[in-house]
Amino acid sequence: MNFRTILLRVLKYVPFSFLKVVILKHILGYKIGKNVTIGKAYFNCKKVTIGNNVKIANGNNFTCNTLIIGDNTVFHSNNNIVGSGVFKIGNNSRVINNHYFDVWNNITIGNNTWIAGKNSEFWTHGSIHTKTGKNLDIEIGDPTYVSSSCKFAPGVKIGSINIVGLGSVVTSNFLDNKNIIAGNPAKNVKNNIDWRENW
Repeated sequence: MNFRTILLRVLKYVPFSFLKVVILKHILGYKIGKNVTIGKAYFNCKKVTIGNNVKIANGNNFTCNTLIIGDNTVFHSNNNIVGSGVFKIGNNSRVINNHYFDVWNNITIGNNTWIAGKNSEFWTHGSIHTKTGKNLDIEIGDPTYVSSSCKFAPGVKIGSINIVGLGSVVTSNFLDNKNIIAGNPAKNVKNNIDWRENW
């Protein structure tokens, strides 16, 4: 076990957020903005960029190649970001509790987007029979609301200002904006509705 691995494991339990930030910035070379609060979270990424006013609560696990978190974004507790790809989330977004992000390929989440409730799963790798060259990245647009216990198949793309209903299983793209997406498999059940105003 090398020094970096030991440091990252110990760092999770350091009780002072400001000390964690100093070590992550100046020893590990992570780029971290102002007024960032980090709880008992585990980081093991090659590249990290965290914006200003970000809050990361206890129990979060960030193990990926590249982690990018925008300004004013909040991670609540016990979320797992695991894989060898890129995880990027925009400004003013929230990830609530106990969500799983399989980042063997890339996941991009937009600005002002909520991964709400708990126990949603985002998968970016397929079986050995997955078509060669298929894009398995997941993309979630700007202000979109993902409810509890949703599941996203590899390669899914969601447009902006959409709401994904409770327990939905999303297996295909929904590139249009202002829709309610729900069901198993998920379908577009209502058009031209802005969840921020009408839901």
